[in-house]
Amino acid sequence: MPEPLTRTKTALYSAGSIGAGAFFAFNNFVLPQLLKAAGAGDLLIGLLSSTRSIEGAIIQPTVGALSDRTHGRFGRRRPFIALGIPLSAAFFLFAATQHDVLGLTVGIFLFSIFFNAAADPYVALLADITTLSERGILQGVSTAIQLASQVAFLLLISTAAGTGGIPAWSYLLVAGLMVITFGITVGGVREPAVVDVTETRVGRRRYLAELTEHRQALRYLGAIFVFMVGFSAVLPYLTLFITVDIGETEPVALALAAGTLLVTAVAAVAFGTLADRIGTKPVLVVGWILLAIAAFGGIIIQRLPETIAVVVLAGIGNGAATAAGWPLLAALVPPEKTGVFAGLKAAAESVAIPASVVVAAELFLPRFSYRGVFVLLAGAILIALFILVRFVRPPGRDGPPATATAMS
Repeated sequence: MPEPLTRTKTALYSAGSIGAGAFFAFNNFVLPQLLKAAGAGDLLIGLLSSTRSIEGAIIQPTVGALSDRTHGRFGRRRPFIALGIPLSAAFFLFAATQHDVLGLTVGIFLFSIFFNAAADPYVALLADITTLSERGILQGVSTAIQLASQVAFLLLISTAAGTGGIPAWSYLLVAGLMVITFGITVGGVREPAVVDVTETRVGRRRYLAELTEHRQALRYLGAIFVFMVGFSAVLPYLTLFITVDIGETEPVALALAAGTLLVTAVAAVAFGTLADRIGTKPVLVVGWILLAIAAFGGIIIQRLPETIAVVVLAGIGNGAATAAGWPLLAALVPPEKTGVFAGLKAAAESVAIPASVVVAAELFLPRFSYRGVFVLLAGAILIALFILVRFVRPPGRDGPPATATAMS
């Protein structure tokens, strides 16, 4: 059993969320503007501005399985973080020197691969250092810190953009924050000793067969996949929707994106605490319902005040969904497989995100402009909610992590 969660452990683990927040804010909200200025089309903008890419469908489960099977003095997860983050930062510096679409594509592709190779072990580390009843609050706090980092980053870039465009030093800022903050986590968090080491002796075929026994987790991954098909279409086009369809300026668009994240940060802490009390599934259901309502609102809004109202509602819903999402999956699998399931979750996202972008760019944007992404989001959430409510049954709130028997 891990040592009890303390404020110090919470702070050390959540430090990495500051660097992650800078990465996500840059990818989701700044890169679309930079790519459009370089001459990229909507489809390429959507593909490159997502935080997952298609190669992650293979890379992320592999990294997760390797981290589950890694045993040494530095733990299971920290070696991957310590290697992946500096490499990602190095390719951020490379991207900062590129001004054409091809050079930016190469830089973005490489810094995304190495960031995600570190990010999924970081996510899995949360389940390793907490008990089942502590995951909601740690997820909520770390999410709030990550989102607060995004808000601060976007406000800084928005201020700079108002006086002469998005600055080139934004790449350098992201790289520096990632190295420093993840370094705090790697150096400060103590991973618990691994009790079950059988993962190192199980063959690949048997290992894959054992994964299929966790049926509840696989059903939940299916719900996540459908949800991400809709949700991923919104992020790369949100600021463009505000500037093109609503008619606001680029600084206003970035400020509204920051406002969404700020609301999400506050909501994540509140819903994380609630998830530890009533369970993660009810909180996730509430979050997805609120996001669906916000999506329907996005279809019809025309002016800035209405946009702000939808932004607030979406932030609350996203806070609930973010706080409960990973703890629910961690409750559906045994501790020795949290790494590979973190990778499988990333794989589902890696397939869903480009599929979502292609569908949005080829079918919805030509017909509805950027407003079409909300049509796709609303439909996807309704289907995902049906799968979650009807087919996913997590273990008791105070019970042990799920086993293969419990999943069948």
